[in-house]
Amino acid sequence: MGWPSVCFDVAIVAYALSLSLLFSDVVHPSRVRNRTAVAMLFTAFVAMTTLLFLRLSRLPSAIDYSKSDLALLVSWLMLTVTLVVDARFRIGVVVFFANVVSFGLALFAGGLQADAREHWLPAVNLLIVHIALATLGEAAFAFAFAFALMHLVQERRLRQHRFDRWFLQLPSLATLDTWALFASAVGCALMLLAMATGSFWGDLVLHRWLLLWPKFIATAVCWAMYVIYLGLRIVRRAADRRLMFYQVACFVALLFNLFLVSGRTPAGVA
Repeated sequence: MGWPSVCFDVAIVAYALSLSLLFSDVVHPSRVRNRTAVAMLFTAFVAMTTLLFLRLSRLPSAIDYSKSDLALLVSWLMLTVTLVVDARFRIGVVVFFANVVSFGLALFAGGLQADAREHWLPAVNLLIVHIALATLGEAAFAFAFAFALMHLVQERRLRQHRFDRWFLQLPSLATLDTWALFASAVGCALMLLAMATGSFWGDLVLHRWLLLWPKFIATAVCWAMYVIYLGLRIVRRAADRRLMFYQVACFVALLFNLFLVSGRTPAGVA
């Protein structure tokens, strides 16, 4: 068993313990439990950071990555942001929901560890920009998904008149709606830039725009789904339950594109 496997196991165990403690803290508040949960979350962050460093440092080039590396990077971005934000604002329930999504992505990363890596490609600098934009866009969409889940939970409690600790600690529907809208808008902008740089790379290296490449088509469909969400949200001026369910469907489509649609470049690339 190598160091990467040890780091991954430590990250997953610490992550799972932290989420369990965070959930328990919401139901039965305890200062000791909350501090232990944050400590476990920080342990997961350290282990995941080490794992990413070990993985990426062994790559022959910056783009010689696998889907597992990409999923792990998105998970790490979410974990880092929630730790930093929670240190300033103490938003325990938001941290819990966001990290449930992040933990799921980390588990996906573990299941895809044997996935084949992308081979080295020309115009590497432009492709790095494309990958960075796409990764940040997917992280923004993951946060939007977490906010949509929180909105659905809060809305259900409001309809059932269940004014328990979950209801009191979750942000208001208006706040969650605003956060989901902002995260989706940022994700759409970054994803559009990622598609543009990817297409430009195709024209530069392959002398074609790759508009009919399955990965590009699937990404464009996901982007269009989010644009429809933004359009509906602007027209309605506020999100309802159906719109949040649609937000969840958008993220499911994004996951399908990320993990199941082939990212291999068309044949003929040297």
